[in-house]
Amino acid sequence: GVIVNRSGTISQERLGASNLALAVDPTNSSRVYIEWADVPTGTINQTLHVRRSTTRGATWSADLLTVANAMSPALAINSRGQVGFLYQLLTGTGATQRWETHFTRTTDPDGTIFDNPGLTLSTTPASTPADIFWPYLGDYEHVVAWNQDFYGLFTAGNSPDNANFPNGVTFARYADFTAHQLYAEAAH
Repeated sequence: GVIVNRSGTISQERLGASNLALAVDPTNSSRVYIEWADVPTGTINQTLHVRRSTTRGATWSADLLTVANAMSPALAINSRGQVGFLYQLLTGTGATQRWETHFTRTTDPDGTIFDNPGLTLSTTPASTPADIFWPYLGDYEHVVAWNQDFYGLFTAGNSPDNANFPNGVTFARYADFTAHQLYAEAAH
């Protein structure tokens, strides 16, 4: 199981969406963060890289965060200058592969240290449910900062199982977490 092969497909036929993110600090426009993905030599899996510029992009730091086997990055900076980074990670092998969605933040005043892996928002099987159309889950994430808070969205398998959402989840439709069943309406 790989995330990206040379043809651009990923586990369960997911597309390799843009793996580039950029954020400018709303309190200091000289501070810019960029994230991009590459495929290291000798591998076929993507690696995400986060770097910072304090010169409006004229010069860049070394990697502040590097995440192998990952995709779908999103960056935002809140009113405190804290950087939030949302991404998806493929873990395990074969039948035990899982898509994990992580949200990590910087923990220092300079915005250079991430609490990686941070919060695990979801951890769902990579092969179930079986794909019946393409792309499998979608391949995007988004995070924004509003004042001191971060808000975001991501795609994941939506089986209502608390084990898949270790920090809790709210479904917009009726979900029976005991039977692990989703319904179109609440009267079931």
